[in-house]
Amino acid sequence: MKKVLTAMGSLAVATYTLFANGDAWQTGVPGTGSASASNKDGHTDVTIENETLKIDLYPEYAVVEVHYRMHNTGPKVQQDFFFPVERWGKNPDADTDAKAADVGHYRMTIDGREVGWTNILGPKEESSDTISGEIWEQNVSTIKSWKKSVIPFERNQTREVTILYTAKYAEQNESVSDDEHVSDGTVAYSLSPAATWKGPIGKGKIEINILHPEPEDVSIEAPKERFRKISDTRYEWEFENLKPMLADDIRIIAHSKYDSYPTGYSEEDLQRHASYVIRNDQYFLDHTDYDATASSTLSPEGKRNYDVINIKADPQRELQTPWCEGVEGDGVGESITLDVKRPLPLYGILIRAGYYEYGREDLWWKNNRVAALEITLNDEHTCTESIPDERFENPYLIRVRDYTKPVSKIKLVIKGVYSGTHFRDTCISLVELRAALEKKPEIQPAR
Repeated sequence: MKKVLTAMGSLAVATYTLFANGDAWQTGVPGTGSASASNKDGHTDVTIENETLKIDLYPEYAVVEVHYRMHNTGPKVQQDFFFPVERWGKNPDADTDAKAADVGHYRMTIDGREVGWTNILGPKEESSDTISGEIWEQNVSTIKSWKKSVIPFERNQTREVTILYTAKYAEQNESVSDDEHVSDGTVAYSLSPAATWKGPIGKGKIEINILHPEPEDVSIEAPKERFRKISDTRYEWEFENLKPMLADDIRIIAHSKYDSYPTGYSEEDLQRHASYVIRNDQYFLDHTDYDATASSTLSPEGKRNYDVINIKADPQRELQTPWCEGVEGDGVGESITLDVKRPLPLYGILIRAGYYEYGREDLWWKNNRVAALEITLNDEHTCTESIPDERFENPYLIRVRDYTKPVSKIKLVIKGVYSGTHFRDTCISLVELRAALEKKPEIQPAR
């Protein structure tokens, strides 16, 4: 008999959290950059013969890999190597410090061998960007730091240095009552610190790969007119003999800013969990205004049930559990059918394709997650989508492409799973629909 791992207490679903009167916070890493050289007299004989930089844009973070071929033109030296990272300072409008915003999984190798590093904190600085919104308008402080390593060089020696890390997109979030305002999600990388090495960078290549579902929402803010668009998901910039300046520093908008407003507070609105989302000249309705049926359901355990209604993630329910299929094995072939009450063209499906509970990451990994989902719209348009095996903070967006008719029926069939470490139950915690609207909706912002 299958048994799903459950958690004690109620589930706080971040998607539908009701905010207080107002709040503001920062998330992510404001910026990182190329390594800089330093010693006591501000001089180095080490040059960068070649630099290749790859930035991969995922839904909530970037993976950055930079490779240097460095050559020592002078005597034997223990060369200091500083890699700059910015993190948020204390939020002036909050009683607590900002969330940790250092880069993740930082790793440095020299000639293929991993080396250690230490954090060196720099001064607290005011950002040059003024953050303004419904609640506050001020410069937000950042704290610069460096990850310091030492590279031994013999005279005339060439060494290969590689750095790999992840960086969560930097965002400014603020809320007024149930209204939410989210700034551009950005990743920044500064080439200018490389100017401290001897001479220019001999050759360089920078590539940006978009690996999240909305490549059309990505833009390169800086530097201007340097990158060449190779495809909808790839940009490149190649150069020679570059002595980088501030104007060469890179800033990418991975997700553009948006505002979210409840559609209303009537009983119907509350049941639909509906909100309007406004992003540039795009207008969406996010909702769970559908009736759902499932091909099978796991038997209840005490007060806990795993009914398909749970995919609406209603925070008013006493116990929060996902839908779990109820057949032997991994549940491949089991399905959910949605009868949509308000047919509209469908921009995408927002999904938590596993057992999601805020603060309980173990539940996600111990139970099966959906790896591949077959989606059929109106019994006539079918596609299969792969879902990354990650526990994202926000629901994962499955884009609906090449189908513009109003959607009244959706069938979701499990076609593949990621295996849980303890149990074989395949769970889905949320299915929310993002409908495309033709014109800007009428909203009543909170005051």
